[in-house]
Amino acid sequence: MMVKPALSVALASALAALAPACNHAASEPDGPSVPASATPSLPPVVWDTPGSWTTMNAPNAPRSGARKASYNVPKAGNDKEEGEVLVTFNGTGDRGDPAKSFKEWFDQFDGNLGPTAKREEFVNGHGLKVETVEVAGTYKVALAPPVGPQKKSAVQMVKNNFRLVGAVVKTPDRGNWFFKLTGPDDTVQSTRSALRALLESAR
Repeated sequence: MMVKPALSVALASALAALAPACNHAASEPDGPSVPASATPSLPPVVWDTPGSWTTMNAPNAPRSGARKASYNVPKAGNDKEEGEVLVTFNGTGDRGDPAKSFKEWFDQFDGNLGPTAKREEFVNGHGLKVETVEVAGTYKVALAPPVGPQKKSAVQMVKNNFRLVGAVVKTPDRGNWFFKLTGPDDTVQSTRSALRALLESAR
């Protein structure tokens, strides 16, 4: 007559063991859930790098921060130093506003060059809109962190006869990508067509 209590105890134990496995809805995934903030990263813009440029870091490699690639451009004519190309991505929304980046570039030169900057817009070979700006003059390289309300460096290196050709490649779903070429005038002029080819190849 002791069989029934034993069966009751065994049945209760079995039900208790099964209870934790049934405490969530069928649609809830097993294991740790994915945080709500984890969203797929946007695929980067890619381009064809001119063969005469020296890659300073791998283009389009995953990196923290805005700088995505940088190159050295060989010096030309009687120029004493190479040119430099920086590729940056500041994110989508207001952070990628071309007007803000262009102003920062213009402010690196003496004088108010924004109103007289040479500008051009075109659609490249892959259907992306491209806007370019160009200025020349006395370039100021900051050698210390910016200070004060104007956010200017107290220590600067001044370089005469410099030129900047900058561009923004605008994508409908991956934000704006910025390409900034700076250097001595002859060097920048000599690689102008290479920069144009790069912008045409951006996709």
